[in-house]
Amino acid sequence: PPAERVEVVVGAVNRAIKRVYDCRLPTVAKIDGPAFGAGAGLAIACDLQLASPAAKISFGFRRVGLAVDSGVSYLLPRLVGLNTAKELIFTGELVDADRARDLGLVTRVFEASSFDEGVENIVETIATGPTVALTASKRLVNHQPDSFDAATAREANAQGVAFSTADHEEGARAFVESREPEFEGR
Repeated sequence: PPAERVEVVVGAVNRAIKRVYDCRLPTVAKIDGPAFGAGAGLAIACDLQLASPAAKISFGFRRVGLAVDSGVSYLLPRLVGLNTAKELIFTGELVDADRARDLGLVTRVFEASSFDEGVENIVETIATGPTVALTASKRLVNHQPDSFDAATAREANAQGVAFSTADHEEGARAFVESREPEFEGR
């Protein structure tokens, strides 16, 4: 029955993508080929989308007679705007890497020859960053309040926590000593 198929397939996929979106640490999608349907949903659920020239993205659920799922109705308009999201969903357009970058679907497109190294460098930069500050920043950006005042109040609370970390002390010391900080995630 269709209801069982929806629960088994769509339910499981949606739960997996939600776990990626809700991950407290920054997440990165490495796109080196096609990302269609739920694969595209998974990519845009990540915090960064890094692409090679071989990347192709499509929200072509319509091609198989389905409505969008995988969080696409929530995530896509936030990345590209409502009208562009509708166009991508209604047409099922196959978007190449350069157009994906221009639309805001991917954060960066690397040359094929430097793709793996470029992705590795960004992931390493994030992975060696100040964990408490990065998780707070992700939470602040992903959960937007309704006003500037509410945003700055939430930021001040997050800074109160970050100021008390060993990573902040290390970052401040490294800044004064004109060197790169060595964060420990605490």
